[in-house]
Amino acid sequence: MERNLELIVAMLAILGTLVSVLLGLLVSSADEQYRAMEDCANSEATNLSQIFGLSRGLPRPKALQIQNACIDYARKIVTEDWPAMKEGSQSLIVTQSYANLNDAIVSFRPADDGEAAIQGALISASCAVGQNRGSRIVTSRSTWTQRLLPLIITCAVVVLACSYLYAGNGTVLVHSFLVGLVAVTLGINIGVIFLMTRPFSSQWAIRPLGFELSLQGMERYKGSVFDPARPEPEKKAP
Repeated sequence: MERNLELIVAMLAILGTLVSVLLGLLVSSADEQYRAMEDCANSEATNLSQIFGLSRGLPRPKALQIQNACIDYARKIVTEDWPAMKEGSQSLIVTQSYANLNDAIVSFRPADDGEAAIQGALISASCAVGQNRGSRIVTSRSTWTQRLLPLIITCAVVVLACSYLYAGNGTVLVHSFLVGLVAVTLGINIGVIFLMTRPFSSQWAIRPLGFELSLQGMERYKGSVFDPARPEPEKKAP
């Protein structure tokens, strides 16, 4: 019986280690997804600012149209899209705003090679904005956490059972302390997984800070258009 007990304890230790590694991988995966969505949102805001800046090289009427579309998109991302993503949906108002921005870019007819190059860069940036928004929407609707919940609970139960049996030869106080420590650690890991796999609706939700900063800058420089006829300032002799 004693030999069997030693074998059982050894196997439980191995099992507990394997389950702990699995939980660690889940936490790492959740952290990677969270950071990817954070980078995605920042990239979307950066591309929107790039569209605003590039529009300065176009004729004034078209430049103002694109700049107004950029400001409208950024404002509605903050006020419409972000609250909608907390509910796992998307804002059709923002979808229309993006369509208006895209239409303003593709409807332009370049008059020379310079304007054609600017339009090509604008189209690339606009496509990047749409792709990043699509990634945000898909992630906000993900059911990854719900599908993994049974596995996570099973892992937690296995680890607690292993710790209970493995520490069963100690005193009651030490036994209770060790099992409680394992339970707290498991709770922290599960909480981190739950929060990070809901990057737009949890207590750790990603904020639209990039869009807020971009909106401030675009509103400040709205109407600024590059004038090729404007003389450059003279450089002072050293």
